[in-house]
Amino acid sequence: MKIEIDQSEVVHILNAHNQDNPLLKLILSKLEKVMATQAELAAALKTANDALTAIATEVDKVGTEVDTLNAAINNLTAIISAGGATTPEVDAALAALQTSVNSITAKVKAVDDKVPDAPVTP
Repeated sequence: MKIEIDQSEVVHILNAHNQDNPLLKLILSKLEKVMATQAELAAALKTANDALTAIATEVDKVGTEVDTLNAAINNLTAIISAGGATTPEVDAALAALQTSVNSITAKVKAVDDKVPDAPVTP
């Protein structure tokens, strides 16, 4: 047979039977501390999850911006290629732009790899 009671019921029972019994007082104080610790832990976990959700939103935004930038570079590359020969300055500027995009993409991936893809559920 299994009897289930919640923590508030235990506190109520202990308070009701606490007739200056030192053992019951000790149990009650320890139980209240555990309950407070659990509430603090739940609040800290929620705060951490909220922070991760906010970070994930920002990473998604950066990813979208990098995708937009890559599309613009591809478009510029196609326009330049269609126009024929370009000057060394244009070639160098395009190469520098592509290097910057590759660097940003690698940094975004490194940050993304540090954060789990889905929230951990208990």
